[in-house]
Amino acid sequence: MKIRSYLILLIVIVWAIFSSKENFLLASTTGKITGVVTDAKTNKPLAGANIILASTTMGAASDMEGRYIVLGVPPGVYTLCARMMGYKELRIENVRVSIDLTTTINFAL
Repeated sequence: MKIRSYLILLIVIVWAIFSSKENFLLASTTGKITGVVTDAKTNKPLAGANIILASTTMGAASDMEGRYIVLGVPPGVYTLCARMMGYKELRIENVRVSIDLTTTINFAL
């Protein structure tokens, strides 16, 4: 009976070690940037604005409500550009992205 108890205890310990290691391996290594793009004069949302992280190939387009999300952004400091035909480009510098956090940047073009 003692051997069976030790075997069960050993299985529980091994399971605990490996399950916590799996959770560690699945941890995220990127962050995201989100926000809303609006018209500066009317404060109405702008659909189809392009949001681009300067010097990268990453970006997004705003939806019908002016919202955008850039996913999978490596941690660091970026310059974010908002562009839309008929509006002057707006650049926001020193946008800090951290692991597992959401950075919110709103644009008024």
